[in-house]
Amino acid sequence: MPISNLIARIRKRLRDLLHHEDPPHRIALGLGLGMFVGLLPIMGIQMAVVALLALPLRANVKAAVATVWISNPLTFIPLYWVNYRFGLLFFPARRLSSAEFTGALTKASDWQWSALKESLSNLMGLGADLMVPLWVGSAVLGVVFGVLAYVVAFRWVVFYRKRIRHGQ
Repeated sequence: MPISNLIARIRKRLRDLLHHEDPPHRIALGLGLGMFVGLLPIMGIQMAVVALLALPLRANVKAAVATVWISNPLTFIPLYWVNYRFGLLFFPARRLSSAEFTGALTKASDWQWSALKESLSNLMGLGADLMVPLWVGSAVLGVVFGVLAYVVAFRWVVFYRKRIRHGQ
């Protein structure tokens, strides 16, 4: 798919979201919640988790599910590396090299059922050195960027809708 088609599809989805019946709070809450969950190291189940959280919180489910794609097969290693390094500020542990970190996550993300036990064993072998700083960093950055996404999205939706109402 050419990049121009991808950009056009993204713009259409954004326009659809901005014209959705939901109030700005629900759309912004969906984006903020999606950002929070998208930064957690639970790739593979993020869409289900965010959808289950969005329903009782009355957040826009489409916005939430779309936003979790901030972490995807192309971005999860650098994203989780930043989260891990940030988490080390709160939970000092043996610092893994980028090669050890990438190797552990790559092996763990190979979710073939036949290799599941080995993948989990590899992660558990690193234990607190990897998992605790990764989860702490992911949670803290998830809250920070989730709140930031909410504020920016809320203002953006309100601004856009006012502009449309005034025919600009």
